[in-house]
Amino acid sequence: MPQQAIYAEELDYLVRYVRMAPLYFVPLRDAAERIAGSGSSETEVQQVTLRLIGDMLDQGVRIGDMSPRDGEGVLPWDLSKEDALARVADEMTRYEDPVDFIDICWFGVDAV
Repeated sequence: MPQQAIYAEELDYLVRYVRMAPLYFVPLRDAAERIAGSGSSETEVQQVTLRLIGDMLDQGVRIGDMSPRDGEGVLPWDLSKEDALARVADEMTRYEDPVDFIDICWFGVDAV
């Protein structure tokens, strides 16, 4: 499958998922790794991660922190798309192990 088709498939899955339940960082990271392909550098995977996040935000997904209260979901950051992407990019540089990216943010949608 061509890379653009893989990207579109992964993006669609992530957006559909987040419309059902809050999404934490690990599935997003996994999707970025699949899109970037085996042998890709950490920088390449992080670039794909940011592209996915930007496209998710364009489709109405919100980025923020998980509320400590049950049933409250994701508390959106009060940031522009560009500032949110810059924040995530900065946070990714602070962790040595991508497993720790789970602490960066969550994704959700407004309740309907």
